[in-house]
Amino acid sequence: MRTVPIRVPAPHSLDVLPFPGTADASPYSQIAFPALAPSAIESITVTGSDSGDHAGSLRALPCGRGTAFMPAKPFQPGERAAVVARLSSRAAAIASGARSTELRFSFRVATAVPLPLPSTGPSTPGPTESFHSEPSLQPPVVTATSDPDPGSGDAFVSAEDSTQQGPMILDDKGRMVWFRPIHNTHISAFNLRVQRYEGKPVLTWWQGRVNVAGVGTEGEGLILDDHYRTLAVVRASEGYSADLHEFQITPAGTALISVFAPVRADLSSVGGSRDGELLDSIVQEIDIRTGRLLWEWHAFGHVPLTASEAGPPPPGSPYDFFHINSIQQLPNGNLLISARNTWAVYEVNRYTGKVIWTLGGKDSSFKMGSGANFYWQHDAHLEGNTLTLFDDGATPAEEPQSRALKLHVDLARFKVTVARAYTHSPGVLSDYEGSTQTLPNGNLFVDWGRASDVSEYRPSGEQIWNMSFTAPVHSYRAYRYRWNAEPETRPAISVNTGSGGKVTVYASWNGATNVARWQLVAGTIRQGLSPVATTASTGFETAITGSTAQLYLAVHALDSAGRVLATSALVRR
Repeated sequence: MRTVPIRVPAPHSLDVLPFPGTADASPYSQIAFPALAPSAIESITVTGSDSGDHAGSLRALPCGRGTAFMPAKPFQPGERAAVVARLSSRAAAIASGARSTELRFSFRVATAVPLPLPSTGPSTPGPTESFHSEPSLQPPVVTATSDPDPGSGDAFVSAEDSTQQGPMILDDKGRMVWFRPIHNTHISAFNLRVQRYEGKPVLTWWQGRVNVAGVGTEGEGLILDDHYRTLAVVRASEGYSADLHEFQITPAGTALISVFAPVRADLSSVGGSRDGELLDSIVQEIDIRTGRLLWEWHAFGHVPLTASEAGPPPPGSPYDFFHINSIQQLPNGNLLISARNTWAVYEVNRYTGKVIWTLGGKDSSFKMGSGANFYWQHDAHLEGNTLTLFDDGATPAEEPQSRALKLHVDLARFKVTVARAYTHSPGVLSDYEGSTQTLPNGNLFVDWGRASDVSEYRPSGEQIWNMSFTAPVHSYRAYRYRWNAEPETRPAISVNTGSGGKVTVYASWNGATNVARWQLVAGTIRQGLSPVATTASTGFETAITGSTAQLYLAVHALDSAGRVLATSALVRR
């Protein structure tokens, strides 16, 4: 059974992948028929203009998502691949959008070019915190104002351009709850958030290298449970690498990810070479359980290069005409895609790959009301008739300051008006990154991207809370969620002894969310430990003072009812 809405085929369109006419398919492309079971395909012939006939096998795709022909060898770069499939019935043809039981289409295979080099990162990272009980952790310093909305949960960020980079959870006071540092200085983490997978809340983020074009390479998506155990790793298919900008889990247990591919292309329409280098933006849908590719879309060929606001192609590097930065699966099964470098948001037909409408930019399908235009935007989401996004306004600057926008989208009259614009106090202009999240109580949570601030707003537009990193530290996106977790690891302990039996013990438990109090216990052996002192948790690390002559010390992590959640290792003083 298919997990997407019933297809309404466009006239003379085919529900096949790669989409007919694709100009830069991967040499490792599979050929998919999303509407068909293997038994509906009587025969298939695949011929490369240079590589000749391709043998292969038909395999059912997961989640009832059709059938894929898996070529036994890759295609040759630059060649044209032609497909002829003979279907078993007229019904199979109709389901695939074909006019006869002989289905024909072709696509062009990409000629890849090298990606730009990885970014080297900042030379002077911001200040860091230190902990007695976890000396290996050096998270960036975060400051926060008093939060009138603690019920909305913790803040989920990714520390970038910091001494230690990595995904990070902060409480409503800006104090660290959990931090997983990445000790490889060439690896970064982006997009920490809570999603649902197999019916349960999970932590997800992207991890990999970032190049000078601001895109991810050698990347993968990670999914962790509420004990911080890795449940799955999601990678791109067909020879590509998952990019940092998007990693969305769908209700069907699939992942929508972004990919950037540098390829040869004719750039003469934008003043470049006929044999130029293009950085194409790609969407892939991956079945998480099996890693199989289910769907793919390329911006190149569906959006004209002339729609770009990125200027003329730069010498010496691929032309990033589109720069995808967010993907949303809409209730009708289509995708909402945000492109930074066209200043536009697109609804894309899942079955044909065609752009249904364009909102913003040079070729907008909508009449944009006063103040509704946006520039270099990020993180577009459509809920009903409300579109939220982060309007960077730079770089180069098109506006005096960045904004978070709520836009009213009238799909009947194709008009867009500003429902609410949110600005930071004091004003900031973010060069890149940023996000918006509508919280369950109606407030708006905004990451100001490169500007290093995160803020919350009431529906009226009033700014009620702010957290700040010290530049150059920042987070690509930020979210708020209520999160309950209990690590598999033991609590950490550090002991500082004084004279006369006095002792100060530092206790922490990286990632634990339900520790209300800490109890210092002591004894001659673990089985004979007795309470010495108990104190309320004061954040990530709590200092406990007491007096004891016992040789061995440990700490209990207690919940609000006084139950022992976990006990640290036994330390000899």
